[in-house]
Amino acid sequence: MDENIVDNLKSESRWFRLVFMVLFGIAAYLAGFLVMLIALIQAVHGFVVGEPNQRLLNFSDSVNQYIFQIASFLTFNSDVKPYPFSDWPQGSPTDIDE
Repeated sequence: MDENIVDNLKSESRWFRLVFMVLFGIAAYLAGFLVMLIALIQAVHGFVVGEPNQRLLNFSDSVNQYIFQIASFLTFNSDVKPYPFSDWPQGSPTDIDE
């Protein structure tokens, strides 16, 4: 086998990244489920009140950003580990009158 491949297989950092990738993949799956739940709640809230819930808009924006951070980490576009190893992304205030 090529010496470079053997060195890569022995690299602890690559194995740790693989473990983190699996864990963050599970977190992304759960966050996706949370987004669907928020969408359902927002739909019901929209029928009852007539407009979306502002706090849920901000929270769902931060969850969307978190999923993006996970996707960036999983695809090697970023080496920064998402929450809980970094700060939770802040949802941008959304104006619902736009």
